[in-house]
Amino acid sequence: MEIRLMREMEKNRSVLAKARGQDSVSFDNATGFVEAPGNTAGRKRGSSHAMSLPRDETSSYDPTNDLTPEQIQMFERDNHDMLKHYESTLDQVRTAEKSLIEISELQTQLIDTLTTQSAGIEQLVADSDATAGNVQGGNRQLTQATKKASPAKYTFFATCGLCAFLIAWDLII
Repeated sequence: MEIRLMREMEKNRSVLAKARGQDSVSFDNATGFVEAPGNTAGRKRGSSHAMSLPRDETSSYDPTNDLTPEQIQMFERDNHDMLKHYESTLDQVRTAEKSLIEISELQTQLIDTLTTQSAGIEQLVADSDATAGNVQGGNRQLTQATKKASPAKYTFFATCGLCAFLIAWDLII
């Protein structure tokens, strides 16, 4: 019981308990703990006293009246630090948002480029198919041309033979 009483008294002294406006309630609870274990009237009285506080007193409580200037300054510093932390987090979120927008734009550009390249590749494939067809047609025409006996071929061989005969005749004479 003494330990409980000491804890309640420490809560009474703490700034947070005063800020919550519970110092009178905690004191009544602490005195209720000191009473004899069989006596429940004190506990009931403490809890009924806690229930009987008017709402106006708790809602109009100004915690800055009970705080020292150092404590107020400490809370302001903590608030300022939290604000800086939230601002830096917000900046990180904004940076991430900008990065996501950039990534989205780059992805759109990539898709556009790939679509253009795909169309170009399809055109190249069509051109290569047409070229392969043309080459095959040309090979067939060359094969047919070599099978035909042409008068130019015979004229060429006759001219070569005549030239060889004239050179040989000139050497002999």
